[in-house]
Amino acid sequence: MKNDMLSSLLETAELKVLKFDIHRRREMNYRNRVFQEYYMMTYVRKGSAKLRVQDNIYVIEPGSVIFIPTFLEHDQYKDSDEETEFLWWHFTYKIQNVIDVLPFLQIPYIYPLKNHKKFEAVFDEFILSTTREGHIPNIILQKAKSLELLYLLLDNALGSANTTDLRQQSRSFLSILLKIVTQPEASLSLSDLAKDLHMNPTYVSNHFKEMFGKSPILLHREIKIVKAKSLLEMQEMNITEISSTLGFNDLQTFTRLFKKYTGISPIQYKRLFDKNI
Repeated sequence: MKNDMLSSLLETAELKVLKFDIHRRREMNYRNRVFQEYYMMTYVRKGSAKLRVQDNIYVIEPGSVIFIPTFLEHDQYKDSDEETEFLWWHFTYKIQNVIDVLPFLQIPYIYPLKNHKKFEAVFDEFILSTTREGHIPNIILQKAKSLELLYLLLDNALGSANTTDLRQQSRSFLSILLKIVTQPEASLSLSDLAKDLHMNPTYVSNHFKEMFGKSPILLHREIKIVKAKSLLEMQEMNITEISSTLGFNDLQTFTRLFKKYTGISPIQYKRLFDKNI
């Protein structure tokens, strides 16, 4: 059941690759490094390096993947002068561009990549696709290859003995998240969510925030605004229709909340994408 809910959540997530490259290094000394807005995955094609997380030091050998989540302080360094080749990328993987998916998966910091030849070939194809400018199908190819890379990485990570297959996650709270993500138009209250779980509302709000970084009501509002922005950009519905579609009781409430999160009114935002202006 938990995996079914997680699969439904993954269907709504979007992968964004921010930076990527292939580096060959004889020296490397990153200390107390922290990524605040994106994840890093690094694959070592040849050579070696070391990774420190808290009091643990890991030897990064050829065929290994390093996964560094946000806000994790770590060291990544070399203590030999042999050449090491790194294939790396910085990326986000979020639901509605609001909430991270990867923390649910409990990926280990370092693990071996069994199908490394396939991964290396796909990474090289991804790099090549980004060098072909002006060829429209390459946009599709880049997205396809980036998703294939993520699949290959996660397929190995989730098969690792160090993962717990979400056993530590709460099915009840995942169900709340799924409801919020898939029903932005719904009228959700903390008391109703708590009643469904037979729990105290304060406990539900606090525990949900611990798991997903935001309270359920705040997250629901943010997803409503993200959906509103998307509908406004498409220019197919007027402001009143969008307000009604997203479950707002009146246009004034929608306008006030939208301006609170974006700094401008819905009509001003809509005009930014009006090709007739």
